[in-house]
Amino acid sequence: MESAYERLTFSVAIIRLMLLDKIIELATDNQQPLTVLLRQCIVLAHELKNDQLKEWANHELNGYPDQAKVPQYRTIRAGATGTFNAGYMFPTIKRQIPALAMEEAHRKFAEVVHLSEPVNAYETNLTALKANKGAVFAYEWNANLINYYQQEFLEGHVLVKAWQEIPLGVVAGVLDTIRTRVLNMALELKSEIGESDADLKRVRQDSAEAEKVNSIVLTQIFGGTVYMAAGQQNVNVQNIAVGNWEDLKKALESLGIAKDELDRLSQDIQEDGKTLGTQVKAWISRNAAKVFDRGLQVGTSVGTTMLTEYLKRHFGMT
Repeated sequence: MESAYERLTFSVAIIRLMLLDKIIELATDNQQPLTVLLRQCIVLAHELKNDQLKEWANHELNGYPDQAKVPQYRTIRAGATGTFNAGYMFPTIKRQIPALAMEEAHRKFAEVVHLSEPVNAYETNLTALKANKGAVFAYEWNANLINYYQQEFLEGHVLVKAWQEIPLGVVAGVLDTIRTRVLNMALELKSEIGESDADLKRVRQDSAEAEKVNSIVLTQIFGGTVYMAAGQQNVNVQNIAVGNWEDLKKALESLGIAKDELDRLSQDIQEDGKTLGTQVKAWISRNAAKVFDRGLQVGTSVGTTMLTEYLKRHFGMT
């Protein structure tokens, strides 16, 4: 006779077997909160031992404390609007604030908004504001910035308040993007790795399967510059002009390579006679594990590919 423990074990196995299917089901059902879907992604990340996916899902659930790590799909173009007053005898007027009238370090406050809050904050507010015609998400300037530009924009008028507006539809689109990216990731993992929990558990760290998982997460979740499929690897090197050190340096800085390593690379390039020689190859090997793309570590294999392709472009080999 089957024991209660055996029945429980069998039930748990069925639930675990359906992890990817559950994620696909949640991702295709717009009535399901994103918080539920993202928590399932954390479970998946644990099964796959994939820190990239785990960190991303936790940031989506808890918010992004570092705006430099806010994904591109959460970065929205948005101009600034201000209210101005010329004194108590005059009406307050509203005007657009031109970014070019601001110092370069401040122009982002009239050009772009990083949606860094948890997904639940957006979902909850979208539901509450849906019936309010003309409602928007408003990101207000802080008092210090308003005071700094108080008398800079409109002659004879004082800046009283300033903000950036994000339409509700744009925020809804961001949330839909998250759902779609998770769906694509789950479908590709199911196709490339397997659909059972046993298949997921067989993925070992530093294995070819682990690199494939990293690539799928990077490509489907982050829209990464690296794509790996069917044994082919393609890295976007279009922003690097042949022989241009500043282009190469900027590209490598964006991957998280430290200044001292960039200085060392410059020396190695000279010592190798501006070719992909012994010194440069050793530099690649030493730094491959340090490569980040959009704030997340990509792994040694992918890091080696990216650094090699960037340097080959610099040397005119591609």
